[in-house]
Amino acid sequence: MEAESLNKHDAEQVAFMAEECILVDESDAVTGSASKVTCHHGEGVLHRAFSILIFDSEGRLLLQQRSPEKITFPGVWANTCCSHPLYCDSELETRDALGVKRAAQRKLGHELGIPETDAPLEDMVFMTRMLYRARASAEWVEHEMDHIICLRADVEPAPNPNEIAKTRWVTQAELRELLTSEHIGPWFRLIAENLLPAWWENLDDLAEMADTKIHVMGEVAWS
Repeated sequence: MEAESLNKHDAEQVAFMAEECILVDESDAVTGSASKVTCHHGEGVLHRAFSILIFDSEGRLLLQQRSPEKITFPGVWANTCCSHPLYCDSELETRDALGVKRAAQRKLGHELGIPETDAPLEDMVFMTRMLYRARASAEWVEHEMDHIICLRADVEPAPNPNEIAKTRWVTQAELRELLTSEHIGPWFRLIAENLLPAWWENLDDLAEMADTKIHVMGEVAWS
């Protein structure tokens, strides 16, 4: 059934659905691994994810609009980059959140053409974790333990069109307008409405804003 559900989708996006994600329980303890398609198809399986937010020296946030080729939530606006650490030693490492930071660095290169030198691990700040579930369609769902990372960097995105339709730098006021006028990825709306305002006011002291909590957001309606 999973394979049949992929037949109508872009071949490059389908290939990524074979990646092995990290399965976790509701306390974020690793319980095993499963393919990306298994994690997202039908009822889904809880797995680890990351969301990174890049702010430039002017205090603007870099957003992306997901490509129409994406299998889940195509065309929605979201934070700078969001994806999954893989079930491998380097991205399973929890010390200093290195696993999710490495995954973020990898996907910033793949999706946005941002080189590792412009997004160094030591400059990334792990902020918190967020547990949520959001159904994209009758077939596809997100059920994620989202590790949220912030980075201050003046980067020049070169988007991969298979992943990203558009990018945009926004101020706080511009984001508030966007939240009322555009389709927004449910995970990013949760971040933007519940966590981001306090962080945005303290961009020079992000590490002081970090916590070890898991913010349980439950089932999120989306349309």
